Amino acid sequence: MDDDGDMAEMYLTEKKSRNGDQSLAGALSASAPVSPVSSPPDGRKLERNLSIARSRHERMRSSSETAHENIEELEMLLEAYFAVIDSQLNKLTTIKEYIDDTEDFINIQQDNVRNQLIQVDLLLSTANFVASIFGVVAGVFGMNFKISLFDVPSAFNWVLLITG
Repeated sequence: MDDDGDMAEMYLTEKKSRNGDQSLAGALSASAPVSPVSSPPDGRKLERNLSIARSRHERMRSSSETAHENIEELEMLLEAYFAVIDSQLNKLTTIKEYIDDTEDFINIQQDNVRNQLIQVDLLLSTANFVASIFGVVAGVFGMNFKISLFDVPSAFNWVLLITG
């Protein structure tokens, strides 16, 4: 936006009218029949080309004042679009930050639930281990072989107490 030449090239209405004039002149010269008898001498061609160049130069000079106004108008238009795009970018950045924060929050909640599940699993594993110890003691005392420990009446109570 700092280069006036680039800004003038971006003003498409003026550019279209200039290209339209050039294409119209090219179309007229291309469509005209060429006859060696009716073609003007080289001097007339040169005069006609010079008059066309002068008229273009005068149009460019008069249009340079309006071109400056057009450039300012185009700059204001581009700045307005830039402000809109910048505000949209800021909104999108804010939304992305909200999404990232929400993802982090959900991950924290999932970690918390996972930790609670691990605690419940540990508690159940410990209870299973304790129950299996009591099962082993009951299994030993339920066997059909003789041990001197079986003859003592309070031995079973002592084994349960120590196991517990």
